[in-house]
Amino acid sequence: MATKGGRGRPADGSWTVNGTPRRLKAAAEASLKRLGVEAIDLYQLHKPDPGVPFEESVGALRELLDEGKIRLAGVSNTDVDQIRAAHAILGDRLVSVQNQYSPAVRDSEAELRLCAELGLAFLPWSPLGGVSRSSLDGPSRVGGQVRFGAFHSVAAAHRVSPQQVCLAWLLARSPVVVPIPGASRPQTIRDSAAAADLVLATEELARLDEEVAPAG
Repeated sequence: MATKGGRGRPADGSWTVNGTPRRLKAAAEASLKRLGVEAIDLYQLHKPDPGVPFEESVGALRELLDEGKIRLAGVSNTDVDQIRAAHAILGDRLVSVQNQYSPAVRDSEAELRLCAELGLAFLPWSPLGGVSRSSLDGPSRVGGQVRFGAFHSVAAAHRVSPQQVCLAWLLARSPVVVPIPGASRPQTIRDSAAAADLVLATEELARLDEEVAPAG
């Protein structure tokens, strides 16, 4: 069971960021109560707070770990230096990094490589960026042009959805990658889960790599 702390959602629909130790601990306590558990399996810092030293926020995670209120910790939306800082503070109790990563957004390549080096799970959020607007029945079009057409061509060859190909491509990027796609229908949940069994040929992966947006 995984959850996050460090952001808020006021009634006006906006998002706030609060990474103070007090707020992170209070959020963890509230999650424990709502979930009805003695400890949270994975508790993640949702986003670094520019108004709070990053080490202080991570220090709150360490205290929660020491108190047994969380079993493992993760960080989200972090860069290489922040991941290294968190690893120095938490050691092997830091187990995951959750950054945006998809065919359309690949500016976390360095973070992905570091996760592989440190043995941390890399959890791409919005992993279907660039193909998420395509349905299971056909390709998406942007300005009259098919976007990431190779994903659709490979999908047609395997008789699966382009989304499933996208997730299989992500899984092939590194053994530490665990995509976290959203789903609103049982059909899409089953389709996403099937990506774990979809094996793409080397030439197919190379074709997809050539088409995706270059890393930032």
